[in-house]
Amino acid sequence: MLMVACAAILGACSGPTPSAGAAPVGLLALVADRDGTSLVGWDAAGDAVPIKLPKGDTVWIATGRADVLAAVLADGKTATSDPVTLGKALAWRPVKAVGPTGEAPKGPDYFATWDPGGGRFATLAGDLLSGEGIRVVLIDPSRGTAVEIPLDRSVVAAPPAWIDDERLLVITGDAAEPIATIVDVKTGKLSDGPSGARLLATSSNGRRIATMAEQGAPVVVRDTAGWLKGDGSSIASIAPPNGSSTAIAFSLDVSGQRLAVAWQAKDGTVSLAVHDGRSDWRRVARPEIDAARGAVVAWRR
Repeated sequence: MLMVACAAILGACSGPTPSAGAAPVGLLALVADRDGTSLVGWDAAGDAVPIKLPKGDTVWIATGRADVLAAVLADGKTATSDPVTLGKALAWRPVKAVGPTGEAPKGPDYFATWDPGGGRFATLAGDLLSGEGIRVVLIDPSRGTAVEIPLDRSVVAAPPAWIDDERLLVITGDAAEPIATIVDVKTGKLSDGPSGARLLATSSNGRRIATMAEQGAPVVVRDTAGWLKGDGSSIASIAPPNGSSTAIAFSLDVSGQRLAVAWQAKDGTVSLAVHDGRSDWRRVARPEIDAARGAVVAWRR
């Protein structure tokens, strides 16, 4: 349950189907209420279509190449799906990946973030409650392989984000003074990136990044290269709408032109909003998720 909870996203068991209003095609949302979690996608008509989840309690979802999904379960295990076709039953299978020694990495796994190519995903593994002894695990589900990279730093409970094919970001330090640590997945080398982001997400191609400094702060969209250089530039800054206190999850699409945000209100309820760079980053949609207490958002590839 931790992943849906640790960014103020409340997890639960697989259960009811949320209702939804108009939304851009390609958006997915894992929605939690008091009874459970359910996954929904929106079609070209803006209609919500339920998507089958794997057996067990799903707490995180991510999209890879050809609309293959990765799910993280409450027991710390992962599963991948066949390509998503809205309106058709979705088949899932548990991930059984082993390292160079032939043994599976020790879990539990948290979060899942596909690389720009969409063929392998990264998780955080270890005791995320304490933030100590955490490892990045790179999983190639098609090959059944896994590579572990020890972080040797205190890790903040937040999803990692890829900035190119060989580097990803992990939030380290603590919630008060977070640092985006850059992990070179080829060499295992760690280096300090920009500080101050408590939550971040990158576009699928890694060229744009969205960051939030603290709860209640705006979600700021930037060019990734400029952000890494510390040039202070930004493309958009989106403050919580009236009635909302903070963003709890957000996702950029493949090119970084659309941003989906899950906003939490002061009473704990959650709503979704979609902003589009082609409309000067104004809100262009508010997909409905009735009685939601948490959400994870993602874009199909």
